[in-house]
Parts: sequence; structure tokens; C-alpha cells
Amino acid sequence: MRSEEVARELAGPLYGKESWPIRFYTHAFSAACFNTLACSFLYNNYQFGTEKMDWTGRVVDRPSGPQPGDHSVLWNAVHAIVPKNGETFPGPVDLRWTSLDGTDLQAFVDLDELFRERLVLHNVTREHIPRTWLKHLSTDPVSPTILVELDDRTISVYMKAMIVAEGVDAMGNSDRRLRSDPILAWTHTY
Repeated sequence: MRSEEVARELAGPLYGKESWPIRFYTHAFSAACFNTLACSFLYNNYQFGTEKMDWTGRVVDRPSGPQPGDHSVLWNAVHAIVPKNGETFPGPVDLRWTSLDGTDLQAFVDLDELFRERLVLHNVTREHIPRTWLKHLSTDPVSPTILVELDDRTISVYMKAMIVAEGVDAMGNSDRRLRSDPILAWTHTY
């Protein structure tokens, strides 16, 4: 199957497919590391983490520190990833880090395999999603943010997407809200 055919298969309502379950084709990416002596993420030819180059070209690492109390700050710095040649993901995330005990580690997280169905992860049932919003996905599909988080020896992958949900408020009135809950997709400890 050609990459364009794969893209059409995965794109959901963009190509006349059913809008439920909600699927994605584009995404944003964010990375965060905590409790490491040094860390580097490489994704889409962009480097994230604590590894930096000084003015002489020498690589300098620094400890990453503990997790912040407010986890929402991790979702602020995102990088939009546009599909190339029909591929949603530009390759795996290459992680290299030094854990708190001084062990040098490396791992690859294959987002293409992890999200092979291209399903948007969320906590809203179909009954609580307005049909008009689902129809709207054919012209403006959901583009979730994927966060890869490293904490000492544990890698966790989360997804967060803006979903319109409706329900009934305490007074019995129709109530529409935007939901954007971070959902854990995968975790592994090394």
C-alpha cells in the first residue's frame, strides 16, 4: 500500500470515513525530563532535554530536577509535526539519558507503532459528543499533542486533545464544554 493510501486510511473524516472513533493525522509534540543527571530527546531532527551546546561547540549537560507541582506547564511548549510523504510520524523518539544513579541509558519510542490505529485518546463517550462537532471533523480534524516524559528510569507517553463534550448542568440545561484531559498511552521503566 502506498503511503498516500495509508494516509487516507488513517485520516478518518478527511476522506469521507466515519468520524467515530476520532482519529488523527497530524500532531504536536512535547518532551519533558525529570530526576535525571542529563537527558536528550531527538524527534523530527529537533533536540529536547537538558543537553545543550555552549559557545565553543562543547556539549554541556545539567540535571533536570524534580517534576513541577503543576503538570499542565508541560503542555505549553509544543512543536507542530506536519506529515511528510504520507507519514504521520517522522520516526521514533530517540532518548539518551543518565539516571539518578549515574547509569547511561538509551531507548527508542516508536510513536508510529504505539498509535498505529491513529485513535485520539480521550475520556468522552460518543453520547456526550455533539453530532455537529463530529461532522465538523471532516474539515477541521483533531490534532492531539503527544508528550513523552522521562522521570529517572521511567518513560511515559501521554496524549491530550481538545474534545467538545455536552451534558446537562445542575439546573437541567444543556451544557457544552471543551475537554482536554491528558491520557496515559504507554509507560515503561528501564
